[in-house]
Amino acid sequence: MKMRRPTIPIAKWKLATHLEATHEIQNQKGVPAYGCDCEWCFNWKHYWKVVLPEELQEQLKRVGVELDHPTDLYEFKSDEDGSSIRVIYHAVGKILEGPNQWKSTDIGEVLMYSTIREHPYLSLVVFPQSQSYDKAPVLKNRSAGELVRIDLRLVIPNEVIKSNVPDLRLTRR
Repeated sequence: MKMRRPTIPIAKWKLATHLEATHEIQNQKGVPAYGCDCEWCFNWKHYWKVVLPEELQEQLKRVGVELDHPTDLYEFKSDEDGSSIRVIYHAVGKILEGPNQWKSTDIGEVLMYSTIREHPYLSLVVFPQSQSYDKAPVLKNRSAGELVRIDLRLVIPNEVIKSNVPDLRLTRR
């Protein structure tokens, strides 16, 4: 099996990914979503198939990300449109190209997401994990590349949340 694939696109970024090392860090013990059985983590296994565009799903799978097992996932807002969540994945490799993810403002450096679609809202940013303070998987084989953070912000529409998918435990409050 080829361990590094050159120029795999994820939205506006291109990555060279070390597939074996990426596989080793997936669903790693100690990351925030590992073994989490909260409603959002439980239901994400159903939601991603509905809310992520097929093209993005395929891109993430090609770099070795296990979509059922994010590194971190949480809801940060709920309103009439649905629930806004943040989903974070990691891969191992190198960012070959893509937009600058940081913008200088009067309050400091701000992380800039690229909008993938407006409705339902989905945005993405890809950057080196070394530029984040958040907890991440442990990379044992540093020669495989660096940890690359794939950070999504999206809205799960109320229609999806209220759907009658039999295994979903999340109910609107």
